[in-house]
Amino acid sequence: MLLPAARTGTARAATVADAGSLRARVKSAPWGLNLTDGRGRPVLAEDPSTAAGPSGTLGFRSGGAWRRATRVIDSHREGRTYVAELKTTDPSGRKLEVRIRAGREGTISMAEEVRGAGPAIEALGIGFKSRRGERYLGFGERSDAVDQRGGEVESYVADGPYQPEEYSLMEAIVPKWGFRPREDATYYPVPWLLSTAGYGVLVENPETSYFRLGRGGSWSVELLNAPPEESPPAAAQPPHVLRLRFFAGPTPADALRRFTRDTGRQPAPAAPWLLGPWVQPTGSAEQQAELIDRLQAADAPLSAAQTYTHYLPCGSQVGRREAERGRTRAMHRRGLAVTTYLNPMVCTGYDPVFETAAANGGLIENGAGQPYLFRYSTTTSFDVAELDFGSRAGRDAFDSVAGEAVEDGYDGWMEDFGEYTPLDSVSSSGEPGTALHNPYPRRYHCAASDLAARAGRPIIRFQRSGWTGAAPCSQAVWGGDPTTAWGFDGLRSSLRQALSMGLSGIGLWGSDIGGFFALFDNQLTPDLLKRWVQFGAVSGVMRTEADGIDIPAKQRPQIWDPDQIANWRRYANLHTRLYPYLVAAEASYRSSGMPLMRQLSLAYPGDPTAAGREDEFLFGPDLLAAPVLEPGARTRRLYLPRGRWVDLWRSVAYREGDASLQMGRAKLVRGGRALTLPAPLEQLPLLARAGTILPLLPAGVDTLSRYPDDSTTALSDRRWQLTLLAFPRGRSSAGFFENERLQSRESSRGWTLRIKGKARRAYDLRASMVTLKEPFEPCTVRVNGRRLRDAAWSYSRPTEMLSVRIAGRNPRLFVRRRC
Repeated sequence: MLLPAARTGTARAATVADAGSLRARVKSAPWGLNLTDGRGRPVLAEDPSTAAGPSGTLGFRSGGAWRRATRVIDSHREGRTYVAELKTTDPSGRKLEVRIRAGREGTISMAEEVRGAGPAIEALGIGFKSRRGERYLGFGERSDAVDQRGGEVESYVADGPYQPEEYSLMEAIVPKWGFRPREDATYYPVPWLLSTAGYGVLVENPETSYFRLGRGGSWSVELLNAPPEESPPAAAQPPHVLRLRFFAGPTPADALRRFTRDTGRQPAPAAPWLLGPWVQPTGSAEQQAELIDRLQAADAPLSAAQTYTHYLPCGSQVGRREAERGRTRAMHRRGLAVTTYLNPMVCTGYDPVFETAAANGGLIENGAGQPYLFRYSTTTSFDVAELDFGSRAGRDAFDSVAGEAVEDGYDGWMEDFGEYTPLDSVSSSGEPGTALHNPYPRRYHCAASDLAARAGRPIIRFQRSGWTGAAPCSQAVWGGDPTTAWGFDGLRSSLRQALSMGLSGIGLWGSDIGGFFALFDNQLTPDLLKRWVQFGAVSGVMRTEADGIDIPAKQRPQIWDPDQIANWRRYANLHTRLYPYLVAAEASYRSSGMPLMRQLSLAYPGDPTAAGREDEFLFGPDLLAAPVLEPGARTRRLYLPRGRWVDLWRSVAYREGDASLQMGRAKLVRGGRALTLPAPLEQLPLLARAGTILPLLPAGVDTLSRYPDDSTTALSDRRWQLTLLAFPRGRSSAGFFENERLQSRESSRGWTLRIKGKARRAYDLRASMVTLKEPFEPCTVRVNGRRLRDAAWSYSRPTEMLSVRIAGRNPRLFVRRRC
């Protein structure tokens, strides 16, 4: 509901837009915009400064100086929209028109437009007051930091980041409009700020924007046509409208939920194997098959094999379609799904695809109406043009080539690139490159998503590039091409990428395990590979990178090496067995926007120490992971949020022989403090929240794909069996699979576990009595009210663990405290 605005010339603030939990209030003289919650409490206040600089009241930059709004000179309503004309400090007398409107519950949009003639407009912007201790999160995938407070963040789709010593090499091989020599460079920016104070702000423009954060008690957002170092083409119009959308809290999780509700969430996995371990075998098709055989002989779970025949840009499959079909058949016989490779470029020599697309307006063009050609380089170089996914001909060209991959039996592909749209190009609809560059990945991935939906069987694609609104078309996102290093652009940055992406609306993400670029002194070491595999086990997508670009050439350790295979087997088993837990967490994301890899501010918004952690995270609702990020480290210092936690590897033993998890006496630790955990090379520091009932597939599931053979045990063979590791305490609830729940309740009489399942299953329960608030030794055990014979359950006094098998649909277990 919109309420009447204040009269022009008064200083009283009036509510001009009411979105329930978020309201916009305007003060007319001097001008000021304030956002409050539904009870009138402050959420966000415009910086009142009119001084020159990026921060301050609503304004625009012209002639190198900022011109600021000073007061309202007229206001009216157009339906539900409040419209105001603002006087400014511009010597040319230009004014601003501001439009404010309530959107869906908890969201308010604002548009600023410059009116009148004068010197060229260079930028538009607005500043807001900072709160004490406020952290600024989100911004899409970022490698340099999760909390960007005190810095500057550029929202521009680019290839990278890279380490500073690599800049000169990258500038030589990456088109200039695709490379940014900045530590915050990213394939997948989202111009989205999520504050720990409990609100979110989205820049809705497609052009380049900058957040300047926490300087002098304020933060600001600035909109440009192109990065400052890139002069926009003369034909491009300068930006003259800034569009922002504000999202209510009161917590960061609430603001993220509203943001993902409005901009979209990733779809459900098209097939279970997406959540299983992926491996990239190297060499010829025969060598790849031999490596898969070696891993399977070692009883290492595998769900997908990644191969990289480049169907695009140059048509590497041409003349070898039968060989590609033989490769997919060979992997399917081994029980694996198999992927290949596509990107949105077409080589000039790939005929008839290039000629047909060019003749029908299916390629991004230059100002002369010809295909915009540029050099694309990896280990080799080609002249290419980008497909125009805004045209039917561009989509048809992509569909024809991707369709061949589907015909050849592939179950999906790496959907690479999307960052190279020239700023001086033109789309088929006449859209300039400055407005096309950033949204291009969304159009690319959505066109591929449409094709996959028509394939007639599950197709899974994984993407590295993106922009606002790409999530519904981005089935799985990976962090691009990291460096084989521990620190920046390596393992530590991969963890930052995971958390910043989760805070920006991406729920399912993974990294290149082991890294891609090994340039100059960077080299993958055996210890780094082991620690990266462990991080991969607690990522949404667990996938390896076996190849890459090495300058100079160097040897890489591989997961199938004798000193590596046990580590891979252990953590591929863990990731596979967590499938019921991951399915439930992924379903929760689709309903709430809560990602699988959760920065702690999403779960503990009132804990400033938790909100500042960039090196640990919740994996789903109940597991806390703290990957080892330093070479040679054998302990891990971390922060535990409030409550009680179970040190998993001091409570559950991994048995090498059958890869099973043997529950012992649970080690309970107190949260709300920092502590140091053991972290030997074979262990990923991992804790479970007290109260957790962890649903696991039984040991021995080899693959989550739909292609099991006689020698592999598939998900379909064990789906009706579950292992439950229970650490009951008070009341708790957990999901498993989709829309099935485990409910635990401790009472003075005993402990109750309700299983609300869709199907009849057998449950192998291992429950610690140590973690209860009042531990006890069981007297009797009942299932659905019927007392079990003593032989049907057991209790170990040394470990204080109850073991019982339950079968049925929706069983209810009650463990009595006293006889």
